[in-house]
Amino acid sequence: MTHSNSYRAIKKLFKTMSIIALTGFSMMSYAEGSTTVFAAASLTNAMQDIEKLYEQTYKTDVKTSFAGSSTLAKQIKAGAPVDIYMSADLQWMDYLQKQGQVNPKNRVNLLGNSLVWIAPKQQKTKLDVKQGAVPDLVKNSRICTGDTSSVPVGKYAKAALTSLDWWTAVQPKLVETEDVRGALTFVERGECQLGIVYATDAAISDKVKVVGTFPVGSYPAVVYPVAKLDQSTETQRMYQFIQSKKAEPIFKKYGFIPLHPTAKRK
Repeated sequence: MTHSNSYRAIKKLFKTMSIIALTGFSMMSYAEGSTTVFAAASLTNAMQDIEKLYEQTYKTDVKTSFAGSSTLAKQIKAGAPVDIYMSADLQWMDYLQKQGQVNPKNRVNLLGNSLVWIAPKQQKTKLDVKQGAVPDLVKNSRICTGDTSSVPVGKYAKAALTSLDWWTAVQPKLVETEDVRGALTFVERGECQLGIVYATDAAISDKVKVVGTFPVGSYPAVVYPVAKLDQSTETQRMYQFIQSKKAEPIFKKYGFIPLHPTAKRK
């Protein structure tokens, strides 16, 4: 099997596993009083910790599903039973708002993040990321990031590469994944020599290292909005908890930047 075919096979497997997981999740029965949260893959570790704290505090169940923001938004549009949606960009939240799934009064911008270049930990390299000058390593490496047409991290990456005049050189080298964690995994395994992921994803892995950052202003601000999709008391409590001072240290622990939403913080 050629390298290109093997990468296509791996990507197809990731996509199939994601679809199976989400389909199975949407067919689950939900306990009375539980809250269902769909969250961007990059929020996995932070939200798992917040889920545990919430369940310990209120003695109730939280059901979470993590995937690319685009995949989750399409699941919600298709009727998945979800109470709270957390996206890694504004566009997919706006998409659901235009579909009538999100009330603009019931959403806030919760967190910020940033993009970084990563490489396998054993790789000895640093990237000089500047306008116009594409390093040889970038030209000669397979580069993993999210799907640049739909996955937020991929869209941010494309914007950054375009602003640097690197897009034409980099595009043929890209391996585009279903979510940011897929890109991180490829780099961890050495399937890609470089990756573009969020700083928070780079921080959770002991198999990769940050080898470069993008200049300030080279891509749109990374903003994570959160929205409640129904008006139940349980959903409102979880929605407030995610924005609360109890949750904030957990987000900070994983490197997210709280944006101090307007909702009342407790």
